[in-house]
Amino acid sequence: MRYFLFLSVLFFFSCQGSEKSAPSGVELIKRSIDFHDPQGNWKNFKGTLEIQDSLPPGRSSRRYQVIFDNSQSKMEYVKDDLHFLVWHDSVKVLLGEVENERALMLRNYYTYLWGLPMKLQDSGTKITSQPRKEFLNEQEYWEVEVPYEKDTWYFYLDPSNYELKAYKFYQDMNTKKGEIIFLNGLLEVDGMKIPKNRSWYRTEKDEFLGTDYLIGAFLND
Repeated sequence: MRYFLFLSVLFFFSCQGSEKSAPSGVELIKRSIDFHDPQGNWKNFKGTLEIQDSLPPGRSSRRYQVIFDNSQSKMEYVKDDLHFLVWHDSVKVLLGEVENERALMLRNYYTYLWGLPMKLQDSGTKITSQPRKEFLNEQEYWEVEVPYEKDTWYFYLDPSNYELKAYKFYQDMNTKKGEIIFLNGLLEVDGMKIPKNRSWYRTEKDEFLGTDYLIGAFLND
């Protein structure tokens, strides 16, 4: 009886110790940022990303540049027939036509996605405290949940080095309507390791949406 009691107590405290040793969601995101941006350069990054996308048949692929000056809250988008600048929330169109609302949406889109995981340090970001292990394509990752006002995001980190390997979001939790993005490869610029290739799929049905290829990155004067 005493032996059984001893084993029960030992099992209880070992479980407690395992739970306490598991990292929080905040800690996992911090480790991922330490992997991708160890010197904390994203907040002052002043450089250009050259992107080529590959879309399903029937949709034209694009090649374009996104120019960041993060310390000044500037983003510039340059394509053959469109060139605009967003500085804070002010929009200046230099070539072609774009509505202010769409220009601001594109600013938010590119700044957030290409700034991950560093953008998860932004004020107001709520990181769910308890992460969990999940499998994607037969690989195990840490899954960290980040709820926003209109959708919920999930970030998948390699347990060995905390590299960001995928993320998904649900616009409707009941139907699981959303998208999942798989990341492949890294491109280094200004001491940062930026995910290179991003392949997009729907979550509610089997549909490929396209791949973004980061074909170049360099610093601006």
